[in-house]
Amino acid sequence: MTRGTKGKQRPSKAERRRIERRRAVRRRLGFGIVGAAGVAVLLVFALTSEDVGGKGPSGAGEVSVSGDPRAQLLAAGEDAPEFSAPGLDGGTVSWRPGAPTVLSVWASWCPHCQVEMPVLDRVSADYPAVEFVSVVTAIDAQPGPSPEEYMADNGLDFPVAVDDADRTLYRAFGIQGFPTTFFIAPDGTVMRASEGETDESTLRELFAEVQATGA
Repeated sequence: MTRGTKGKQRPSKAERRRIERRRAVRRRLGFGIVGAAGVAVLLVFALTSEDVGGKGPSGAGEVSVSGDPRAQLLAAGEDAPEFSAPGLDGGTVSWRPGAPTVLSVWASWCPHCQVEMPVLDRVSADYPAVEFVSVVTAIDAQPGPSPEEYMADNGLDFPVAVDDADRTLYRAFGIQGFPTTFFIAPDGTVMRASEGETDESTLRELFAEVQATGA
């Protein structure tokens, strides 16, 4: 957190970017003094334009997955579906059984994800035998930073598969909330599915547990 003078906090880097984008929107639309109706229109436009600069969801047909949509979360003992999708930084991110894996499904606007993803990144560095991959989904569903902004602002560079507008990967894993993290054995069997923010000590225990399956 950045400290300002006189006990006041300066806006974060991401917040400053959002402020600049809103100002740019006002300049492009020629807004000066507007009435209540105009203010409402501007607010709606600003919220729906919050992720300007991000490439958005993957396109139709760019995401493939071996599993069908599920109404319930993929549970322990079930096989995780193989998938392939465009990567956030270009190229393709794919997953299939073969190595101990931790797979996190998250949204960049989710406050619990914003806390947990740097922790997952830090913990995964201490378990190199465990493949760590993630899926970002529900892009633009709520106001907040784009996935690109969030990753850049937090100095993160782990693999990120970008879900499509139909939330194909979200539905194949039966996601009910964010973040959801799967701990997967080398044969593709889900050992555990963790919903919600998880503390670092627990994550380390779970990483160690899944790493042991590859010994």
